Amino acid sequence: MERNMLWICALLVAHPIVHGNQETSEISPVSEKLLSFLRMNNDFALRLYKKLAEMPNYHSKNIFFSPFSVSMALSELSLGAGGETKQQLLNGIGYNSSLFSTEEMHQLFHSLLEDIDQRTGADLDAGTALYVSDKYKQIPEFFEKMKEFYHSEGFAVNFSDKETIDKINMYVKEKTHGKIDKAVEDLDADTLMFLLTYIYFKGKWDLPFNPSSTRKEKFYLDSETTIQVKFMHHYEFLKVHYDMDLSAKVLCLDYNDSFSMLLVVPEYGPLIKNLTYLEEEISREHITKWMRAVSKRKADIYVPKLSLKTSYSLKDILKDMGMTDLFTTKADFSGISEDRMMISKAVHQASLDIDEEGTTAAAVTTVRFRPMSYNPLKVLSFNKPFMIFIVDQKNDNILFIGRIMNPAEKQT
Repeated sequence: MERNMLWICALLVAHPIVHGNQETSEISPVSEKLLSFLRMNNDFALRLYKKLAEMPNYHSKNIFFSPFSVSMALSELSLGAGGETKQQLLNGIGYNSSLFSTEEMHQLFHSLLEDIDQRTGADLDAGTALYVSDKYKQIPEFFEKMKEFYHSEGFAVNFSDKETIDKINMYVKEKTHGKIDKAVEDLDADTLMFLLTYIYFKGKWDLPFNPSSTRKEKFYLDSETTIQVKFMHHYEFLKVHYDMDLSAKVLCLDYNDSFSMLLVVPEYGPLIKNLTYLEEEISREHITKWMRAVSKRKADIYVPKLSLKTSYSLKDILKDMGMTDLFTTKADFSGISEDRMMISKAVHQASLDIDEEGTTAAAVTTVRFRPMSYNPLKVLSFNKPFMIFIVDQKNDNILFIGRIMNPAEKQT
């Protein structure tokens, strides 16, 4: 069965507008700097997730994306940005100059990509491609640094040629193993640059589900509406945790090479309200805590099989996160080209498959008393809206994040 895959494309298209030196420093890899960098990425992941969840179009929809792919694309752009544009990009991804320099930030991205390339137990690939107009007055230093830090491939193309679209889509199809075959449908002839980042993940469970145990059961879309979906089942010693603060059950399913999927489902109250509360309260610290707190115990678990695709226009979301100049004539990408340009589109595509073999990716204090015999972890059924994360066990880096509102929904 070849449906255990996760993949992602984040696409940025640059258009001309009718006219920064980059920082350099010696990087000395220090574990504390890597830790600060990973915290930055995970904080960005949850801020971007919450922005998506707040969007009216996605209020009751499944959400799934790779924050790592998006933050990598924005970091890459900062290599060639100047002035206020660069500052907005750095602020947007949460960069703090007191923790590491921008040169060190790019080097840390490079280190993660190098680590990803060395993984053998899971099929994991991440990278970048730049498509540049053959009429482009480019700044060589930008492309040299893209290759140095982000393993970027570069292609000179004619954007007025329809074959260019086919070339881009064929490249994406190859990098995502055929799962995304149409990253772009059209490009304006005056396009100067097309930046594409991707991440592909395919992992098999340490403990596969038995297909003969898969059964159709009710999934509660809300307190009154149910649908029938296929649930996989385990009754085994599994990594579980109960978060008292969030009243949420956490299941950690490991893959066979240091990656894990976290499934988090709220326990009390109206279904949607509970998920909303979880989304509002969750932080990077919760992910770290859960990865340490899960412990093996005998549990009944029920996980829905999934197959979904998502596509997001990030333009309004990035603007709402403070990156406004990118999409206006105020944009400063003077480190990329002598031609003045701005970003016309920022698009993110993702897909998720989960089956029996694996995955293809105001303070307030409350006290609640329970009977001492109560065991919230005896049964974990993800039969109502829940959150999902794909996390690197080595460093808690969030590769993918999302929520499942309707397992039967194929497209968002």
